[in-house]
Amino acid sequence: MSRSYKIALILKSRNSLPVYEDLSRLSDAELDAQVRSMVRRMRTNESNVIARLVLRRPTFSLN
Repeated sequence: MSRSYKIALILKSRNSLPVYEDLSRLSDAELDAQVRSMVRRMRTNESNVIARLVLRRPTFSLN
């Protein structure tokens, strides 16, 4: 991933980092760490993705 792509990814996310720091001044290691932590948070918060899944066959629940 290029540096500009990582910065664009952070800017498009709901990350509050751009409010507090200038992303162009971050080192490559700091930028990588921010992207990794953002991806980790996205993976742990998959509930909204699951809620948008389309059911292929009609199902029902007895709960």
